[in-house]
Amino acid sequence: MLQQLQARNQQYQRAIDALVAARRVVNGWDPKPEPELVWTVRREVLVAMGDQEALEQFDREHAQDITAEQAARHAATQQVLEAPARVKALEQYITDLAGEMARDVDEGFIHKEMARLFKPSAQRMLTAARAFVQAWREMQTVEASLKGAFRLNHYSIRGDRLSGYDMSLIGTPHKGDLLPNLIEGLAYDDLYELNRQFKELDDALARQIFQRLDEAGITPGMLHVYHPGVAHDHRKIYAPDPNPPSKRPQEIPFAAATVVTVNT
Repeated sequence: MLQQLQARNQQYQRAIDALVAARRVVNGWDPKPEPELVWTVRREVLVAMGDQEALEQFDREHAQDITAEQAARHAATQQVLEAPARVKALEQYITDLAGEMARDVDEGFIHKEMARLFKPSAQRMLTAARAFVQAWREMQTVEASLKGAFRLNHYSIRGDRLSGYDMSLIGTPHKGDLLPNLIEGLAYDDLYELNRQFKELDDALARQIFQRLDEAGITPGMLHVYHPGVAHDHRKIYAPDPNPPSKRPQEIPFAAATVVTVNT
């Protein structure tokens, strides 16, 4: 399915390029081709002179040149005459191609295949997460029990409540981190590195996955699904010209002339 969509993406782009070129001819944005008339003009002069012998010799020597010039003239004329019909035909082809894309791409099936390939990794994560939750609960329970057993309240002889030593063994995790950077008995560098890995992808695993996908004929990248739209939408097919003609700035009527004074 994806390989078919990739091929249709290429066909769509080629058709859009051809549509842009045809529209440029219709709009008169490209200079009309000027075919060579060197041999044609010379033959017409000989015909006008009425020299049959010279004309026959000319035809023998330059028959291929005359044929080539006539073919070039015909091609140049046909390009201009056929441009409107070519635009219409290309628009219909692009519409039909878009209909094929929208009809044949089954995103529900693609999602099911993604879920099937993803499931083993998710299952390993769940198994590891259960072990992590159990260890996390154990660590928090031990901290809470120890803090409750060694609770010391400080007061002055005047009855004022005083601050005591912070008995916390577990710090507060930063936003996006898996663990706090402070857990008594564990090195700060180890916790920092663990949090960094938690927020990043596994580059080595990503390369392996892309290699497997490439071996299966699935090239990573953005594919487009074009839709033909509704029948009553009469807007033109979107085909931006990469090199549109430059527009002259609009003249402002009755604008005051700029006066430049040169002091000598």
